[in-house]
Amino acid sequence: MSSSSGVTGSEQLNRLSCKRCKERKVRCNRVMPQCGRCKPNDLECVYPVRVKRRSARPLIDPALSADGSNAALSTILDRLQRLEAQTAAGSSSTNGQSILTPSGDGSEVSSSPVAFSTTGHESSALTPHNSDHEMDAMTVLKDAVDQVQELRKRSFGSTAITSSIDIPTDLAKTWVASLLDRRIIDLIPDIINLPHIHVDPVILVIYYSIMYHGCSLKASNVASTSSLGYMNSSYLGCLRAVPSWEREASGTMTDLIAALFTSRVAAEFFDYDLAWKMFKHACEYCQTLNLHKLDSDENNTFFSEAKCDNERRGFWEVIQIDLFYRLILNTPPVITNDIWKVNLPWLDPDSDPLPQGMQTIAFLASSRVSLVIARFFAMLDDPENTTKPEIVAKTEDLCREMQQIFTEWQLMEWLEGAQDNEQDIWVVADVILTGYTSIIYMFRKMALLNSTSPRPPTTDLDIPDSPIVEDAARRLIAALNRLLVIYPYGAKRSIGLTV
Repeated sequence: MSSSSGVTGSEQLNRLSCKRCKERKVRCNRVMPQCGRCKPNDLECVYPVRVKRRSARPLIDPALSADGSNAALSTILDRLQRLEAQTAAGSSSTNGQSILTPSGDGSEVSSSPVAFSTTGHESSALTPHNSDHEMDAMTVLKDAVDQVQELRKRSFGSTAITSSIDIPTDLAKTWVASLLDRRIIDLIPDIINLPHIHVDPVILVIYYSIMYHGCSLKASNVASTSSLGYMNSSYLGCLRAVPSWEREASGTMTDLIAALFTSRVAAEFFDYDLAWKMFKHACEYCQTLNLHKLDSDENNTFFSEAKCDNERRGFWEVIQIDLFYRLILNTPPVITNDIWKVNLPWLDPDSDPLPQGMQTIAFLASSRVSLVIARFFAMLDDPENTTKPEIVAKTEDLCREMQQIFTEWQLMEWLEGAQDNEQDIWVVADVILTGYTSIIYMFRKMALLNSTSPRPPTTDLDIPDSPIVEDAARRLIAALNRLLVIYPYGAKRSIGLTV
């Protein structure tokens, strides 16, 4: 064994990690009698006893074997009785809409048209509702999101990837003008279809990402069906340009912007694998540009103070995404896993005055939310937090602190009264949705404490009951309802990662 592990050849190793390291999900050097993590803290180190593997399950159910005919009949009878009970419950739930069919003994039995699903699976009407078998909301929601994710991916198969992309030029110009002020992007709607004009793939990625977000704006002024078609076309154009851009990418600031754009669009399209891949590219480009060393003595890049504040703000937004992905998608830390030294913008005495307006307030609030999430992960990694009740209590304190952020800045009140400033509305809504979603997922992380799987199945019973979670869920729904009132079409397409 290498010397870096802190284990000499004379020390005896256990075949399994100690219970404390396994519960904390950290690496254990397995040294007997105390591992390298328990010994410095003077903690009791207990190694589990390897359990003998169970024998393989028999291919034939013993109850249905030849020498167990009575047991087999009993099993079949039990199944029939359960099926009859389920059918009766399904029939009664139709509230008199069932078709009554006379049975052989003159009685009437229900033959409901919804008793069985046409897909070959049992209908939900067959499931009796009683206090002993309540619906698991987490399982149902997870299954629904998985189905949406699969359908979204399937909609961009080999047939769709070769179809034409037709976004009206005047509409594209409107979306560009509503989002940013860049002359080269303004020119693309007029030149993109010209045969003798070549547009760099990285610009195409940014352009189609802007088109995608433009579908959510009031400026689009199109019906929901048409807007959905433009959204699909924009994402399709982005997917086509990504491979060529990846081959040419060298880590420029333009590459960083394209990677962040694509990561967000892919996440909203439920393509979390692509979103995670693009975000890792973005983190690589941040390090190539030395953005993680803006306030380090090693930084030899000289920016004006105003430009440096812009770079600081951009890097902190990458930090926020890293923490949010880690919380929601259970991904490992990327940019936060390495050493970085970047102050918050506008703290230097030579900086320009703090910009006014809701976008600055939203950035400051989101930065505080990110710091709370970072402390949450630090708390989970702290070996002194050993019991689940202790971790839950500290998580509740952090969530209350996050709720206080929204109260201090009155973000929900501002959103309720907002009317026309579209840019500010989306920025504030993003902070609110991110914050309250984070509260819910911080409690969902409790299900991972005793699991060795990176993505274990989560049920209602895994999540500790807390009024904080209930309040966060209600405020999340209220924010979404407000967005749907302001933007009936756009908000529906902008909550993929939140769900």
